[in-house]
Amino acid sequence: MEIVLAVLKKLNLVPVPLLDGQMQVVKARALMEANRAGVFHAIGDGPEGLTASELASKLEFSEEGMEILLKALVSINYLKVKNGRYTNGRWVKHWILDPKHSLHHMLILQMYTYKRLEGLGDNLRSGRPEMDFHQVDVANPTAAAALQGTYTYGMREAARLIIPDLLKRVDVPAGATRMLDIGGAHGEYCRQFMRKFPGLKATVLDLAGPVATAQKIMDREGNADGLELRVGNCLQDDLGTGWDVILLSNMVHLFDPAQNLGLFQRCKAALKPGGTLLCVDQFVGISGQRDRIFAVVSLNFFNVGGKSYEATQMRQLLSEAGFARVDVKPLGLRTPASLIQAYA
Repeated sequence: MEIVLAVLKKLNLVPVPLLDGQMQVVKARALMEANRAGVFHAIGDGPEGLTASELASKLEFSEEGMEILLKALVSINYLKVKNGRYTNGRWVKHWILDPKHSLHHMLILQMYTYKRLEGLGDNLRSGRPEMDFHQVDVANPTAAAALQGTYTYGMREAARLIIPDLLKRVDVPAGATRMLDIGGAHGEYCRQFMRKFPGLKATVLDLAGPVATAQKIMDREGNADGLELRVGNCLQDDLGTGWDVILLSNMVHLFDPAQNLGLFQRCKAALKPGGTLLCVDQFVGISGQRDRIFAVVSLNFFNVGGKSYEATQMRQLLSEAGFARVDVKPLGLRTPASLIQAYA
């Protein structure tokens, strides 16, 4: 069906704006609501499945509402149905149920994104962000803490997509012993780097909210790798000195060019001679396919004050910050992110 629809769209024989508007909106909401409600986890990975009535009772839905939702999920290939019993499709089993690959929290995070983008029009007119994702809502600290926790857990899931390819492409100085991860409070990058490069010890610098979530992860899972957590603002607070590696993953798209230049200068001063800065993000100008994705994704980044940066602009900013050599390294097909590595 998807192939037929793609051909019809190519021939301009179907109302494409309606498909891209109404259908995509409802499809996204169906997926996010099912994930938030626990539909996929309730069904599990067994072959027997559950009926709409059983799921409705288990999750406190109306039976009619559950049946309509389940049929929608079947139509978009997230569920299968046989004799009235619903089972999870392979996408769900791999990308939601499997703890190694789960995007459960990322999908919940998209619900916040969905609501935030209601203000995109005002944001585009004014040029000012709709919200500062890292600013605590003092009027509703409980809601702010929940959002921050979801963000940190979601970024941990995103990191797991990126790390395998990143570790294949990264160039870590020989004998490196100290790594600073700015903004990666979940600690996933640091743990994997320390395991890949023996002798390397890592510190995370992040805001208080993410660090509090990271501490909960440590309390639950332990800290066998010896990861250090530090609260701080990378644009203002002391980064220290003598680092062999500094990592900025999914950070630069949050800041404007002047902020990024200042951050790069601070990183340059904090690195040892011969140290390296790793910038992992969704950069434009790497490949045509990536550019098509990020032309849309950049709207989301702009809504919180940043954008997808051109690789050429990144080279220029890093050069202005004092880095003599800058390499651009696309990562694998599983993630459209790329690595820009600068050498002190």
